[in-house]
Amino acid sequence: MDIWQINYHYMQHVDLSIILPTYNESENIIKILQTIKNHLPQNMTSEVIVVDDNSPDGTAKIAQNYANNVHSINYIVSIVTRKTKSGLSSAILNGIDFSFGNIILVMDSDFSHPPHNISKMVNILNNSNSDLVIASRYMHGGKIVNWPIRRKLMSKVATIMAKTSLKIKVTDPMSGFFVFKKQIISNLRFDAIGYKLLLEILVKTTNIVISECPYTFTNRKLGCSKLNFVIIIDYIKIIWKLYRYKLT
Repeated sequence: MDIWQINYHYMQHVDLSIILPTYNESENIIKILQTIKNHLPQNMTSEVIVVDDNSPDGTAKIAQNYANNVHSINYIVSIVTRKTKSGLSSAILNGIDFSFGNIILVMDSDFSHPPHNISKMVNILNNSNSDLVIASRYMHGGKIVNWPIRRKLMSKVATIMAKTSLKIKVTDPMSGFFVFKKQIISNLRFDAIGYKLLLEILVKTTNIVISECPYTFTNRKLGCSKLNFVIIIDYIKIIWKLYRYKLT
């Protein structure tokens, strides 16, 4: 695993770390980094950590070229390159390992998670007693745009499975868009299977305060969806593991 860190001198002052896992996102990576920069919370120093799984389309190199031209003491870009495609949850955890901020925000790089929600989510975290803020597609005010009916149905079924079997009360436990105080995961051991790290956090943390805020999920316009049969199997595995964890 390699990491390129930019403006290292300022990293000790980072407030917010945004973890951005990528695989074959060459068509989106520059625009998403620029858009994130335009929607960061004011009066905070933020870093974006791009964690790339050795994308054959050169995503990491494109991101690195962008990072080399960032000249700001309040916005830092780092690139972590992994040797193999090892899954989204493990990519997020690797990004957290390299992060300097006390606040961690996780989002996708394909614009399905709109960057203009970043400040809103961080403000909720900072101005309430919340430890975790989840962007929800399924609470009042949230919605999904441009998903085929089959994909919507799969998401609904997966959400019901999680809420029922794991007794989770939030409206969108399958969300990949969330922000939390790093300290709440400091003593946790993760299985890091598949795509849904939030599920592990919800099951394995205790006595934390959770808030949700609505957002509009928009299906990607560029690049290809990562959903496949392996991901579905991994989801079933993590549900089973977390179910057994709750029994112990």
